[in-house]
Amino acid sequence: MKKLFTLFAALVTMVAVNAQSVDYECGGFIDNEQNPISDLYISLDEDLSVNIVVINNGPDELAAGDSLLMDVSVQGLTLASGGYSYAEMSQQNLLTVGTPWIAQLGLFDAATMQQYAQFFPDEFELCITMRLKNATDTDPSNNQGCVMVHRGDVGIENIAAGEINVYPNPATDVIYVANAEGAQVSVFDMNGRMVNSVESASANQAIDASSIAKGMYIVRIVDGQNVTTKKVNVVR
Repeated sequence: MKKLFTLFAALVTMVAVNAQSVDYECGGFIDNEQNPISDLYISLDEDLSVNIVVINNGPDELAAGDSLLMDVSVQGLTLASGGYSYAEMSQQNLLTVGTPWIAQLGLFDAATMQQYAQFFPDEFELCITMRLKNATDTDPSNNQGCVMVHRGDVGIENIAAGEINVYPNPATDVIYVANAEGAQVSVFDMNGRMVNSVESASANQAIDASSIAKGMYIVRIVDGQNVTTKKVNVVR
């Protein structure tokens, strides 16, 4: 269920009439393939949208007229608020205790982040904190999820790719590089540190990724004067 947030504005002001005891848990951030992520990479001209897992651990459902609110903070500073009213959640069958659902949040567009550059550096911690308008939250300790947002490429120039293919994406234990036979293949983290390298790749080169930390990496393929880079996300 997609929800748009507005900078510096609270969108939901519903007043609940029946206080319930509800434990809404933020289950963390996920990518579009529903893999858990701790880092999110977007280009400088890309809007910031996220997916978070939400679970109602009960014992009650929200009462009519109540709301699930979400505060959005960047580097510890709350910049936006929004949420879901009881009516919205009821229409989408999102009230059931124990059933996880994915909240798709459109947070800040690229133009806004550029305009307020003092709040949105190239790398920043984004946190979503859930709260209830009137119900009693039985466990506030699980209300927050955070992710590191990286805007643009950090430390490595992004050169347009050709026919070379890097897969799967996301990867787990092995990264494959196809159509790069004889080329030098190197894998860098987003700080520019090389974590693996092959001097002369095979036609479908396998690169061990089992010992590197989860996160986004740059695969750089050098074939004579031709240089190609590809991004790949390693998950566990």
